[in-house]
Amino acid sequence: MKILFATDNVLELPFTTLIGSNLNGLNLHRAIFEGIDIHGATFINSDLRGAFMANANAAACDFGGASLITAYFMNALLNKANLQNTKAFFCNFNKADLSQANLNNADIHGADFTETTLLGTIMTCCNIDGVNFKDAVYDKFTVWPVEFDPISAGCIKID
Repeated sequence: MKILFATDNVLELPFTTLIGSNLNGLNLHRAIFEGIDIHGATFINSDLRGAFMANANAAACDFGGASLITAYFMNALLNKANLQNTKAFFCNFNKADLSQANLNNADIHGADFTETTLLGTIMTCCNIDGVNFKDAVYDKFTVWPVEFDPISAGCIKID
């Protein structure tokens, strides 16, 4: 299996698929996973700065402790993903599905959650004030930080 990078580098891996693969601790800076099925893969403490994951199926992936700075997750499927303790500064989660994902203690400074699905998501993040939540949807099971008002941040509550 080959992982391509925006820098024209290529990483050869001894896998036939990335589904459920162990990619923990790897340098995947600017890796291209666009439109790829990587569900169930683990990226614990990996460097995914600037990674392209638009339209990827990253459901149930474990990104715990990873650096996701400026990663691009537009339209990605991230339901049940673990994003705890990640550095997700300026990430683009525009129109992504983060249903039942866990972002506890993720630093989301400057991130974009426009039109993101946050149903049942744990959003007890760091630096949540000022993040773009325009038209993001959430429900009664979504967990927000104390004192955070998702409605005034631009979110829409659905039943």
